[in-house]
Amino acid sequence: MGRQKTYEFVRIKDKMIEEDILIVIANIREVIKDSNTGNVNVLSRHSHSAEYPLNNIPLDIQVLEAVEPTEISPQEFDQLTKLYKNDINSFLLYTP
Repeated sequence: MGRQKTYEFVRIKDKMIEEDILIVIANIREVIKDSNTGNVNVLSRHSHSAEYPLNNIPLDIQVLEAVEPTEISPQEFDQLTKLYKNDINSFLLYTP
């Protein structure tokens, strides 16, 4: 019955040992599903990626956990996008 919109937060943390780096990707996205066609459209509103050498990862980054796509409310979506615009480190530390 029309389109359904959800908001998601995802954070990926991946060690690339052979390249000696830790990659952190944080992403906020809108997911729109059209129930008539079954099509899913993903819009990334904000994303941030960072790389750190494995022998020098800041403590606040070490304690991050990877987060699967997590549905968040429109209010959390707005809060997170504002936080990201002002403070990338806080954005990476946000837990939905």
